[in-house]
Amino acid sequence: MQNLSLSDNSLHGTLPSEIFDMNYMTELYLDGNNITSTLPPHVGNLNKLTMLSLSENEITGPLPSEIGNLNNLTHLHLEWNFFSGTLPSELSNLKDLTVLSLSGNEFTGTLPSVFGNLTQLAELLLDANKFTGTLPLELGNLSSLTHLHLWQNQIVGTIPSQLGNMYMLRDLNFDNNALTSTLPSELGNLVNLTGLFLYANQLSGTLPSELGNLEKLIWFGVSQNQFTGTLPTEIGNWKDLFWIRVNENQFSGTLPTELGRFKTLNWLYLFSNQFSGTLPSVLQNLTSLQAFSIYSNQFVGTLPSWIGGFKKLSTLYLGGNQFTGTLPSELSLLSELNYFGIDSNNFTGTLPSWVGDLSNLTLLWLNDNQFTGTFPPEIGNKLDLEDFCLSNNNFTGSIPAEIQTNWECYY
Repeated sequence: MQNLSLSDNSLHGTLPSEIFDMNYMTELYLDGNNITSTLPPHVGNLNKLTMLSLSENEITGPLPSEIGNLNNLTHLHLEWNFFSGTLPSELSNLKDLTVLSLSGNEFTGTLPSVFGNLTQLAELLLDANKFTGTLPLELGNLSSLTHLHLWQNQIVGTIPSQLGNMYMLRDLNFDNNALTSTLPSELGNLVNLTGLFLYANQLSGTLPSELGNLEKLIWFGVSQNQFTGTLPTEIGNWKDLFWIRVNENQFSGTLPTELGRFKTLNWLYLFSNQFSGTLPSVLQNLTSLQAFSIYSNQFVGTLPSWIGGFKKLSTLYLGGNQFTGTLPSELSLLSELNYFGIDSNNFTGTLPSWVGDLSNLTLLWLNDNQFTGTFPPEIGNKLDLEDFCLSNNNFTGSIPAEIQTNWECYY
């Protein structure tokens, strides 16, 4: 028997020692079971293996150095177990390895520089562990790499410019670490990149204009950092962008008109920055938008009627800006809207009754504006709100009985 496949069979207990005497085996699949205990040093006997998959079990303990004996291995899947300890340097012996997946364990220590010797690697998946230290410069040697996942670790320091040598890279995810300093302009060399994820780090400075070279980019997420400056106009080169998340930074200035080119864009998250000016009319081209969140900025002017053309919109958060004027009637066309927040602006006039026709609304924040007149009873009759706020306006009369009956809180 050269191949042994026992995936998803509810196996439990320890790994039987007899398996490690099958030194003629080339593929071993034991993933998706309830196997416990440690991975013994005898795993090094299986030196003809090309595939070893032990993912989604409950294996504990360190990765034995004898794993380096498996020098024919092309795929090593150990993700979603309870492995711990540091990675053995002997991993560098696995010269034919194309996939190394160690996600979802409890590995610690620094990333070994010998990873740079694994030049056949296409996927290096180390996310959801406890790795520390800096990114080794030698990662730049992995010119065949297509996926690099290091999210949810404790990596510090800068992003090495050498990563710009990974010309085949399609997916780069460093979310939820403690990376600092600026983005190297060399990231613009990654012309095959479709996903760039840098959420929740401590990165700063401006976005390099070279990012405009990433014409295949679909997902761009740099939220919860300390980036400053304006969004570079070069981002208009991105052709098939699906979502952009730059929220919770210190970006400023007006929005570039190039944002209007993203006709496939579903999510546009700009909230909690220092953007200013009016909303550029070219944004009306974003007819695929499902989420438009720009709260806590410094936008001014009246709310443009073309927002009513976002027929797929389910989330519209505009709070914490300086919008003025009345609500355009075209917003009544947003029949898919679930979340509608316009709080903490300077909206005036009466609250239109068509708000009650937005039958999918579950959240409605109107507080801290200058609305006047009576509150339309249609909102109480037709909507099934879970979160509702209208305080600090100039409404007159009493709160309609329908509202007081339907919601415990209508502050």
